Amino acid sequence: MAEERAVDSAKEQTRALWQDAKDGARSMLDEQKRTTASGICDIADALRSSARNLSGKDQTTVARLARGAADGLDQLSGAIERRDLDGWVREAETFARHRPIAFFGAAVAAGFLAVRFLKSSSQPDR
Repeated sequence: MAEERAVDSAKEQTRALWQDAKDGARSMLDEQKRTTASGICDIADALRSSARNLSGKDQTTVARLARGAADGLDQLSGAIERRDLDGWVREAETFARHRPIAFFGAAVAAGFLAVRFLKSSSQPDR
């Protein structure tokens, strides 16, 4: 009887530890989702700003592509906020299939902005 209680107690402690680990991972994922969605919105805003500047310089085609990529990024940001990890992956795949140009444009823009950020944040060699 004492052995059964010890086993039951160990099982209960294991369940509690597992639940705590899951809750901690879910909390970290939620924070990362918010951070990621905010960063994507920032990129979309930068693309819209660039599109406004390009429109004034008679580069309407590039401006239109930038606005389309920004719209796609806004959709992606909203999807990140609304979905869990599995849903987010499905949403990104759907977005890439349905709007490949916007997806590609967003990827290029993100790469471009990342390189500019890294260059601006690095200290020059003397």
